[in-house]
Amino acid sequence: MKTIRKKMNLKLPVFILGFILSATVFSFKSQEDSQTIYLVGDSTMADYSDNYDPGKDYMKTRYPLTGWGQVFQQFFVKDSLKKVSGLIEAENVKIDNRARGGRSTRTFFEEGRWRSVYNDLKANDIVIIQFGHNDASKEKHERFVNVKGYKEFLRLFVKQTREKNAIPILLTPVARNYPWENGKLGNVHGRYDSAVKEIAKELNVLLIDLNKRSQEFFTQKGKDYVTENYFMNLPSGKYNAYPEGQEDNTHFQPEGAKAIAQLVFDEMSKLTLFNGIPISISPYTIETTYQKLKKDYPFIEPIGSLDSEEIVTKENLVYSTIEGKELKADVYSPRNGKNYPAVLLIHGGGWVTGSKENQQIMAQHLAKNGYVAVVINYRLSRDAKFPAAVIDLKTALAWMRKNALEFGINIEKIAVLGTSAGGQLATLIGVTAGNQKFQKTVYEDQDQVEAIVNIDGIVSFIHPEAEESEIAGLWLGGLKDQNPQNWKDASPLEYVDENTPPILFINSAQERFHAGRDDMRKILEKHQIYSEVHTIPNSPHSFWLLHPWFEKTLAYTLDFLDKTLKKDLK
Repeated sequence: MKTIRKKMNLKLPVFILGFILSATVFSFKSQEDSQTIYLVGDSTMADYSDNYDPGKDYMKTRYPLTGWGQVFQQFFVKDSLKKVSGLIEAENVKIDNRARGGRSTRTFFEEGRWRSVYNDLKANDIVIIQFGHNDASKEKHERFVNVKGYKEFLRLFVKQTREKNAIPILLTPVARNYPWENGKLGNVHGRYDSAVKEIAKELNVLLIDLNKRSQEFFTQKGKDYVTENYFMNLPSGKYNAYPEGQEDNTHFQPEGAKAIAQLVFDEMSKLTLFNGIPISISPYTIETTYQKLKKDYPFIEPIGSLDSEEIVTKENLVYSTIEGKELKADVYSPRNGKNYPAVLLIHGGGWVTGSKENQQIMAQHLAKNGYVAVVINYRLSRDAKFPAAVIDLKTALAWMRKNALEFGINIEKIAVLGTSAGGQLATLIGVTAGNQKFQKTVYEDQDQVEAIVNIDGIVSFIHPEAEESEIAGLWLGGLKDQNPQNWKDASPLEYVDENTPPILFINSAQERFHAGRDDMRKILEKHQIYSEVHTIPNSPHSFWLLHPWFEKTLAYTLDFLDKTLKKDLK
């Protein structure tokens, strides 16, 4: 991605200096090293400190009034930019806040403020758009825009941003501090909230549901706390600008502004563009899977942690450090004895989300049944492209062998188990031991496994049964026609031979996750290598995270591992 840099004009009042001290100082290099994020919106977003009222002292005339965009720059420092790598690849980011109090989409356009932003936009810049408060003000005719007009102006802003090859992000309006009912903050924005979502869907544009997120956040903090600390409800005699105090449940004090800015940044970290197309990336956990599937499968229950005195747990052990990022593992071992067979467990999540926590419960059950179970985090696609995850997993195998005495591992009896994308990775690890395409000194001759468990993961990206997806393309550095070599190199089916270890497939009823499986089994049969397939009827993808399917998954897995690691099945 080509990035653009501009020089920055940093003019900040005294109270902001505390924010600067916590931030990395921006270097002034050539324009190619920076992206600009334009903030387009109303008073809740505006920067009141940067000569907002020409010739007036902000500290005396407006403070503590603070728009969330006023404190947004502090989040875009070197260490935090990795969190928004789905949107930003530049070394430096400049926040250019054009938001203005009292403006609706219509008045922002009519006053030429949008034209000014449009004229300055460059390729890969980002425009964050948040209106709605003033658009909905029927009693203020100079601001009011009906919902139909509101949507038209949002369409205009999005389309003209894209004309400049820049990136629009729509925000629903941030919550006001009312209405509260039974300890929960409600929605005051009505159709001006849903209209933003409708335009985002219509134009396939990135969306942050700030109204919902801020309602949830304020509810968690509690009415009394947010009223006193976040919104502009001020006692008399405390601030020069408000000698008689103030009651304002729309605008923010510094603490409230910073909290909202944090919410926006956190939501940005979940956004990803691939070939200019927004990709929706949601948290992938046991709970989110349950919430997603319970409507269609009302009998399901999420699996829960196993509490057993028979298991020794060691969590968050660092197995590798890459560019300052620690990759961590959890190890679950039988309490008594040593020299146990071991299993490396790999979580799924489309190579872009998920975490080792999704595999902890399976690991606990394996440990209770006589296996040392190791679950790990690995680099996901927004941190590093293929083959980084493969290298991490092979490094983890070498780490297990290096620490075998401590963990009680039999280094000749190690299997790999993965679910969904982790199933693809587990299979790729299993069929590429010693392969020069993936060989690194750190795990040389230490990356072999004796068995593979593939739980609903594909074994080929290029097989006729495989479906091309942007999620895979994000990990593989382009779609199939853009990076065909990576699509081939990441396909386990390409490496299956007489050295492939035995493999167990446990599949859902969703056929697209079986791509390449049957052809792989034909090759294994030719070489007289053992394999099994179990398809769980009427099951969704991610069945292994839920009862009643977890029990079957565990039973199939233990039976296979006992055959291959404990009974020397060839």
